[in-house]
Amino acid sequence: MGETKMRIRKNGRILAAVLAVLLAFQLGAVCYAADESANTQAPGVSAALQAGETVPAEGTGGGEGATDVLSGAPGGRMAVQAVNSGTDIVIYHTNDMHGAVTYDAGSKCIGLDRVAAIKKETPGSILVDAGDATQGLPFASLTQGADVIDVMDAAGYDVMAAGNHEFDYGTEQFLANAARASFPILAANVYKDGHPLLESGASNGCHVIIERDGKKIGFFGLTTAKTATATNPGGIAGVEFKDEIKAAKREIDELTAAGADVIVAVAHLGEYTNVPCDSSKLAEAMTDAYQDQLDVIIDGHSHTLEEKTVNGVFIAQTGTALNRLGKIILHFDGSGNVTVSGNMLSYDDMLAVTPDAGVTAKIDAVNNSRQELLAKELCQVTNTLWGGYVDGIAEPRIVETNLGNFTADAYRDAAQAFLDTAAGMEAYRSNPVIGMENGGGIRASFANGTLTKGDLVSAFPFSNTLMMKQITPAVLYEILEVSVSSITGQDSGTGLLSGQPSGGFLQVSGIRFTYDPSAQAGRKIKEVYLDGSGTPLQKDDAATQMMLVSNNFVMNGGNDYTMLAALPLVGEIGGELETVEAYVLAQTDNGQKPLTVGSTEGRIVPESGYTPGNYTITVRVQDNGGNPAANLPVSYYLDGGDPVWAQTDENGILAVTVPDGPHGFALSKTQKQVYLNNYSGAGTVENEYRPFPVLLYQEPEDRPGPSPTAAPTVQPSAQPTAAPTTDPITAPAAQEKEQKGAPKTGDASPADGYLWMGFLAGGACTGAAASLRRKGKRAA
Repeated sequence: MGETKMRIRKNGRILAAVLAVLLAFQLGAVCYAADESANTQAPGVSAALQAGETVPAEGTGGGEGATDVLSGAPGGRMAVQAVNSGTDIVIYHTNDMHGAVTYDAGSKCIGLDRVAAIKKETPGSILVDAGDATQGLPFASLTQGADVIDVMDAAGYDVMAAGNHEFDYGTEQFLANAARASFPILAANVYKDGHPLLESGASNGCHVIIERDGKKIGFFGLTTAKTATATNPGGIAGVEFKDEIKAAKREIDELTAAGADVIVAVAHLGEYTNVPCDSSKLAEAMTDAYQDQLDVIIDGHSHTLEEKTVNGVFIAQTGTALNRLGKIILHFDGSGNVTVSGNMLSYDDMLAVTPDAGVTAKIDAVNNSRQELLAKELCQVTNTLWGGYVDGIAEPRIVETNLGNFTADAYRDAAQAFLDTAAGMEAYRSNPVIGMENGGGIRASFANGTLTKGDLVSAFPFSNTLMMKQITPAVLYEILEVSVSSITGQDSGTGLLSGQPSGGFLQVSGIRFTYDPSAQAGRKIKEVYLDGSGTPLQKDDAATQMMLVSNNFVMNGGNDYTMLAALPLVGEIGGELETVEAYVLAQTDNGQKPLTVGSTEGRIVPESGYTPGNYTITVRVQDNGGNPAANLPVSYYLDGGDPVWAQTDENGILAVTVPDGPHGFALSKTQKQVYLNNYSGAGTVENEYRPFPVLLYQEPEDRPGPSPTAAPTVQPSAQPTAAPTTDPITAPAAQEKEQKGAPKTGDASPADGYLWMGFLAGGACTGAAASLRRKGKRAA
C-alpha cells in the first residue's frame, strides 16, 4: 500500500511536470503570436512604445480613463491587434510644428520631406495636421506662414485644423494662408459675421469627408476657444470662438447624416485641466446619443506626446517640432466594424525613410533664399540670455530671466526716446516709463557666442507692434497680480517654486517688486517700486500717471490683461523684433563690442519664507562617446566669468556650489552654456521631466588658484532675493523640448500659460497611453 502511494505520488509529480512544460510551451506560443501581431500592426514603432510605456509628455498627465493603447490594456476597442482580413486605412498626423519642417539632427526634426515620402509609400493614406504649423521658427515667421503652407502642399497634406497661432499674423493673413493651401483648413467653432470664418466656395470651413477604399472618413476641425486670449486680440477683431463641445456635436450630426463610416476630430485643444474644454473633456462629453459616435481626436496645442483612450475615443498627439509622426490605423473588418490603433513613429524610426526629393528641393529653395539674411552676425554674446524652453521648462513664463530684462529694457528705452522727441508727446514726458514683455512672447535664448539675425527671429517670431498707454499704480498692481497668479508656492529650504508656467508672466523694466507665491490669487503682490525709489507705490493710487510700453498682444488684453484693452492708445513705436535688434546694436556699438548681460537683477522677487543662499548644482560631464568623464580635472566658467578649478567624480558628475539664483555654466569660454537655477530646479532636480544638465568634457584652459566654490563675475543683485524661477512643473512642453526646434509652445495664454509643471521635484505622470521615457541627454 505504501509502495502504491509512493508510485502514485511519483507519477503525479511526473504528470505535473509534463503539464507544466506543456502549459509553458503553450503560453510561450501565445506570447510569441501576440508579439508578432503587435510587430505586424506597428512596423517601425519605437521600442518604448512597443513596450507600452506611458507618455508623460510636457505638462500633462494621462488623466481619468486613459488607456495603455499599445500594450493592449483594458479600455475598449483600441487594443492593437493583428490584421487578418478587411480594409486598413492609415492616417498620418502632425501637430504644433511651429515652422519646424526642415530635417535637423540636432533638434531631431524629422522633416516634411520624410513625412511626404512615407505617405507616398502607404497607398491610400491620409495626412493631417492639428494646428500651429505656420508660426514659430524663421522658416514660418519671415513670410507669415506662407512658405510653410507651400511645403505642406508639396508634402501632400489632406486636412488641417486651425491652431491659435495661425491667427498670430492677424485674421487677414490667416485667411490668405488658408486660401493659399490646396487642402482644407477647418475650424467648426470659429465664426465671423454669423458665418464660419473659413467658409469659402465649396468648403464649408467646418468639415470634410475623404473617401478611401469605399469608406468615408469624416473630419471636422476645432480650435480652442481660449484663442480669444492666446493670440493677438487686435488681429482677431470680430472673430468669435464658440463652444467646442456644441460645435463638435453639430459636426457629428452632419457627418453622420452624410454617411461617414468613421468620424475624426482634428482639434487644437490640448490637455489642460484649467480650461473649459480640452481633448479629454471633449471625449468625456460624448454621452447619450453621441456615445461611440466620435472615433478619434487628433489633437494639438499642449505639445503632449500621447496615445490614449478616453470614453471610447482614441486621442493622439505627437508632441511638437516634428520630432515624431503619428500613425493611426483604421481597420474595417468584413462586417464593417472598425478597430482603431496607433503607432507613434520616432525620429529614429523615420531615419529609415528616404526623403521625397521634390519636397526636399522645395524646403531647400526656401531656406537658401533666406540664408544670407538670417546668417547676418549682429554681435558676440558673453553670457547666454535665457528665453523660450530650457530643457523643457519655459523659464521666462515662471521667473525673471536676463533676456526678459533685456527685452523690457529695449521697449522702455524706445518708448522714452519717442516721448522725448516726438511731436505732441509733451504732456507725457514727465511720466515714469515701464516696459513689459509677456514671457510667452520670448520663444528662444540668445546663446553665448555669435548672435545672428536668425537668432532674433527665433526669439521674437510674432511680428508684434509696441504700444504705449498711460496707467496708474492701481492698474499696475492689478497687472502684476495677473502676472504671478499661476505661481502658487515656494519651498522654504531650497527656493524651488511651484505652480504652472504662464505665457502671461511678465518680464519688466523700470520697476521691481516682491510677491508671496503662497498667497491667495489677487493678493500676492507685496510691494512695487519704481527704479531708483525706496518708497513703494500705493496700491490704491488711481491718480499718478505712468507710461506703460508693451506689445500689442498684451495691450489689447491678451493673457487676461483685460484691464489694458480699453485704455486709450498714446502711441505706437514700431515692431518688437526691430526694437530688440536696435537695442542690441546700441548696447554693442553696432556689434563692435560683445553683449554682456548679467544672469539676474532681482526685479521680480518671491518672498515666501525662503532665505536666499548658495546652493549645490549637479552637471553630468561626458566624453565624445557619451560616456561619463570620470575623475577628470575641469575649469568651469560661471556667467562668462573667470575659470574655476574643479574635478568630476567617478561617475562623471561635477557638483559645485554657486550663489543663489540663475546662472549660465560651461567648461570653456566658447562652449555653449547650460542653465542653472534653484528656483526652477535647473541643475538641482532630476526626474523624467528635467534631467541634470550635460556638458561635453573640455580640457582645462587655465588653472587658477584653488577655489571650492564659484565666484561669478556677475553676482545676483542684492535684492531681497534672486530672480524667481517658477515651478516644480511638469512640462508637456513638450513639449514641448525646445532646443533648436520650434518654440514649444505653448502659447501666449494657454499653450504658454497653462502647462502644468507642479511636480518637478518628483512624481510620475500616469495614464497616457503610448509613452516615451526620457533618455539621458547626450553631451552638447
